[in-house]
Amino acid sequence: MRWLVCALTLVMACSSYAGKLYRFQVDGRTIVKDHVPSEYSHLGYEVLNSRGMVIEYVERAPTPEELQARKEAEARQEARKQAISERRAKDLELLRLYAKPEDVERARQRRVDELEAFVSLERRRITDLEEKLNAAQGRAANVERVGGEVPADMRLEVVSLQNRIDDIRKTIDSRRQEMIENTKQYAEQYERMRVLQVYKPGTLDDEVDYDRVDQALGDL
Repeated sequence: MRWLVCALTLVMACSSYAGKLYRFQVDGRTIVKDHVPSEYSHLGYEVLNSRGMVIEYVERAPTPEELQARKEAEARQEARKQAISERRAKDLELLRLYAKPEDVERARQRRVDELEAFVSLERRRITDLEEKLNAAQGRAANVERVGGEVPADMRLEVVSLQNRIDDIRKTIDSRRQEMIENTKQYAEQYERMRVLQVYKPGTLDDEVDYDRVDQALGDL
């Protein structure tokens, strides 16, 4: 019985494809043949049964330009998926640090307060060192006025005090520059936290409607 079913299936398959025809177009003309010439197979064609009904459609082969365009589109899609993945990782880290935009502003203000306290302390150190420097320079000047040679240790003290003052000033400038960069970072984090109150992590900037964000947060 099993071999009989297989035989019937084979016969039905053969009968369904018996007398197949192929319909395709060449230079705007529709051609129907019992085969597709190899030089036209890339144009695409329809397979017809004995009653002229389409039983299969074979698409034309893409042109080199279409293949390149498809490749570029796939590359853009892959790059976008990668961008979404990276953006989501950053968003989740941001949400781990802050719950809402106001938290970012408080963190920024704390850094500003810390910097101001640091600069204030360092300026007091400069004032103390400048007093010592003035005193050392005065002692050296007194030696020179009486025609003496300033001792090496006295000259070294003056240079050392000058260098310490310069180092502190450079440190202050460095910390101020760091704060400028941090302020930009805090501003970006603040704005992103606003977006994350409305959009899910991983949402790219070109998908964000900032008017919607403003309205949702009651800024308008």
